Amino acid sequence: MVMTLKQLNFSRNGKRVLDSISGELRSGKIIALLGPNGAGKSTLIQAMAGLLSCAGAVSLKGQEIEHYCAETLAQNLAYLPQHSQLQFPLTVEEILSLATLPFQLTRLEQRQQINALIKTWGIEALAQKDFRQLSGGEQQRCHIARTFLQLQNMKPTNSGRGIWLLDEPSSSLDLEHQQQLQRVCLQAAKEGHCVVIVLHDLNQALRLADEVWLLKEGKLVAQGPTKEVITESLISDVFNVQAKKIIDGDDCIFIYNSH
Repeated sequence: MVMTLKQLNFSRNGKRVLDSISGELRSGKIIALLGPNGAGKSTLIQAMAGLLSCAGAVSLKGQEIEHYCAETLAQNLAYLPQHSQLQFPLTVEEILSLATLPFQLTRLEQRQQINALIKTWGIEALAQKDFRQLSGGEQQRCHIARTFLQLQNMKPTNSGRGIWLLDEPSSSLDLEHQQQLQRVCLQAAKEGHCVVIVLHDLNQALRLADEVWLLKEGKLVAQGPTKEVITESLISDVFNVQAKKIIDGDDCIFIYNSH
């Protein structure tokens, strides 16, 4: 088991934001966190990243996450927040190089990895640009690439490989790069990592995720295999919409209207 959550509770300004959340995250799986605005998705993924002091326990590879030092945590977990406010005058290449710092790599190995990453992600034209001058979508692509490189350096253990936490990573991406994100998430899972991704697109979750955790008002309403959780009745209830599933062979899509 890569990560276990036990009875997580968290309140902010007197409001319960996470309410008795428990679950298990396994190697090689993609888990989508779904729910309406304010359901607790970003708070939950921050708790998984060890950024919040919650009642309950978050265990990473059998050890409570607060017992990890920053370097060891970065060798096992990569986190992409919903918003990243970088104010330092760094180039894209320098931003990408940050992913290699927790690992014992030679300068040659670092250079080879960064060059390969830039080519794979098609960001050669951005490599020497000031990161702050990029568009929102370009910045997002670079941050996804950076955390993916961090993930690629994580070593397998008896409890699994790494965990990749992505908070609404596709929000600023165009269609081409949304497809690229989907491909690399599937690649990461195939390589033995666990991917946790916050999404708002139900149909993207259907295409991508092995499991769905469905949240509403800080509570875990349902969790399990994607097609068992994304049902007309659950989606209608949680999102307050009229949801209809359209089946086309082995595939299905959801359409929905407000009540």
